This record gives sequence, structure tokens and C-alpha cells, in this order.
Amino acid sequence: MTVGVEEIKTFRCKMRVLEREISKALAETTACCGVTLSQCHTLLELEQQGSVSMKTLTKDLDIDKSTLSRIIDGLVNLGFLNRETDPGDRRRMNVCLTQNGHQVARRLNTTSDEYYTELFKHIPSGKHEQVVESFVLLTEAMWAIRKGMKDEQKT
Repeated sequence: MTVGVEEIKTFRCKMRVLEREISKALAETTACCGVTLSQCHTLLELEQQGSVSMKTLTKDLDIDKSTLSRIIDGLVNLGFLNRETDPGDRRRMNVCLTQNGHQVARRLNTTSDEYYTELFKHIPSGKHEQVVESFVLLTEAMWAIRKGMKDEQKT
């Protein structure tokens, strides 16, 4: 099935509105903890994974090494992260959350959970699964396009 021009225009319009709403929601949820969106993503990723290497974190967050280094430096300075030598390879540095970092990550999760619980109250309960499935499909498609673009640039 081919998507028509009008459907694409409507989709793009709604995506712009969604982007603005997401930006506002993220600003509110991260503001509670005094961190940037990039720092928020890093904290939540580390909460999920535990102690990981910078290389792993660079890959998982899909950002370049120098950007991640700046984010990590900021979070270390805030007292939310520690750097530690990898016991299996002394040349490699791992990063992990401090006790304060865990508290911030929990607060970020709680704030986000509360926001999205409220959001789903405004969506008919019979549509919840459809909304989640649609977002999975949308993010996977966007990732595939971006990944394909990166692969094309390498060749």
C-alpha cells in the first residue's frame, strides 16, 4: 500500500506537534533533577546496565566518543558517576552510577512513569496496546533509515 501525499502531510504535521510536546515533557521531567536530556539518557542507560565501558555506552547511546566523554565529565562533576578501571582489562575505563546517581535515576524514572501514566489515561484503554505497537514500529523504522544512511556514508 502506498501512502498518499495528504496522509504524509498530516503525518508530518502531527509529528511536529509530537516533537514539541515530547521536548516540553522531557524538559519538565529532567528539570526535576537538574540534568540535560543527554545526561538523563546516560543515567538511565547506566541504571539499566550497571558498570559498563565507555565503548559499550557509546554504542548503546549511539553517540560519538567525544560527546559521551563530555557528558560523562559533567555527570562525574555532579557526583552522579564514577569512573573505574575495568578489572578484566586495566586499559579500559568503566563508568557506573554513584549512590547519588542512582537516586537521580530513580527520580527521573518516577517522574517519567507518572507523566506517561497520566498520558495513557487520555487514550482509550482499548488502544493502549496499539499505541505501544505503533511506537515500536515507528522507532524501528526510523532507526533502520538512519542506520542505512550511516552505512551508505561509509561506502
